[in-house]
Amino acid sequence: MTEAKTPPQTAADTRAEWRLGWDGLFADAAQEETFVREEWTVIGPRVRQIGLYGSLAFLSATFTDLTVLGATWVYWSLLTARFGILAWGLWLARVGKARTVPNVRRVATALLGFELSIMALFLLVVLAYGGSADYHSITALALIFAGYAYVPVLRREAMWVGGLFTLLFAVVIWTSLHYDAKFISIAVVLFGFANIAGWQIAVSLSRSMRLAWVDRQRLRVEAEAAQQAKHMAEQSEENLQRLFDAAPMPLVLVRMADARVLRFNAAAKALIDPDGALQGDIYSTDFYENPAQRDQLIARLQAEDAVGQVEVRLKTVRGTAVDVLFSMRKVRFAGEDCVITGMVEISAQKSLERQLRALAFTDPLTGLQNRRGFFTLVERAMAQSALDSVGPCVVLIDIDHFKRINDRYGHPVGDEVLVQFGQVVLALLRDGDVFARLGGEEFCILLPHTRAAQALEVAERVREFVAAHPFQTMAGVVRLSLSLGVAGCDAPVQSIDAVLSMADQAMYRAKQGGRNRTELHCA
Repeated sequence: MTEAKTPPQTAADTRAEWRLGWDGLFADAAQEETFVREEWTVIGPRVRQIGLYGSLAFLSATFTDLTVLGATWVYWSLLTARFGILAWGLWLARVGKARTVPNVRRVATALLGFELSIMALFLLVVLAYGGSADYHSITALALIFAGYAYVPVLRREAMWVGGLFTLLFAVVIWTSLHYDAKFISIAVVLFGFANIAGWQIAVSLSRSMRLAWVDRQRLRVEAEAAQQAKHMAEQSEENLQRLFDAAPMPLVLVRMADARVLRFNAAAKALIDPDGALQGDIYSTDFYENPAQRDQLIARLQAEDAVGQVEVRLKTVRGTAVDVLFSMRKVRFAGEDCVITGMVEISAQKSLERQLRALAFTDPLTGLQNRRGFFTLVERAMAQSALDSVGPCVVLIDIDHFKRINDRYGHPVGDEVLVQFGQVVLALLRDGDVFARLGGEEFCILLPHTRAAQALEVAERVREFVAAHPFQTMAGVVRLSLSLGVAGCDAPVQSIDAVLSMADQAMYRAKQGGRNRTELHCA
């Protein structure tokens, strides 16, 4: 067993531990089924792709069967089996397309059976073809890596498919194929590495998906709890004595004349002074991170008699910042004007809001600015360019033939390349330059305060460096080339749409000119 996590339950539910097993799956079957159901919008498309593309790819190999075997009974038997796998894969594709999973156990078993059937048919094809072992080993290694790296693990038994397949393939080689002594030593190393590395990849992917899901659910529960507590704060101004004795939320009574704290309950003490370090007279002014905010609240309170749903940033005795939601009301206590303040800590909610705000402007794969974030920064650059009378310039970038990388190595490798590409280019840019992923393999660089000639130099530096850079991936070294379109003016720019249009035209000329080149369009 590994990490214990807070379960995705409502705030009223009992909190229990959600544990991950050695294989990255939840140890409890019911918890695992809950995860698959709630994450089906992520898992389902992968199941659909595996069923659809896997079965179609296997069916297309029937042309090779015909070439090698001819129209024999063996060929027709293999063809029948391939159509069976196609039907199986289409069923998985239909299930994966559904918005909800009908039966988690059934789908997990079907996916495992589909994977096993493909590998079993591959072994039958190897027996039917015969020939040299090294020829078939390449495809066998590809199947092992695909099974570990791309097929989602929905049953623990799936973790043993690669090892079982390796053993059966070894039996086929030993009994039916030609091989030499050199092949044995090389095959042991390659197949051993494929299974060990594949196992680690599968466990890591399964673990990261589930931990991320549990964290998201935990943040959601905490945000809901904060909202519920906020509602409670608005209802809590009835009986002062009973409120202070029984209220679970922090409550503070402060004298308006000198901001002296007359009374605060245990919840307020736990929030502001958990170590019990305060002695003597206590003043509320000592706990505002921005003292001017208290003055504003008191002025508003004098005018309105009550202030509700105000976010305030306090500091504890330890000096730690705490986000709280204030609900304040003027009261008379012991013949003096006072303020009773109810507080609800919303630090987790504010943290979640900051995370969501960042996600809205960030590409989740590369960590770069996304399209929305890019255009937000463009607006600032445009406003500044009116003062500078220079730029900005834009560089549109398209990775040449990126689809071939996805088709040849698979989307996980393509994603690796995109992440590394973003890091490489970002390291080449200056402070203040903006690098964004607009979508797919299309990227854009915003160069504020930059003339066209300088922008062309930046684009060429990026193109040359990327062309010479070896991108290390799980599939080996991948090489890239870029088509770049540079657009900008040495005068203030009135419309970013016009600059982007010019950059797009320049990039199109770069592609038409043979790719791996930069073109400039300057008005």
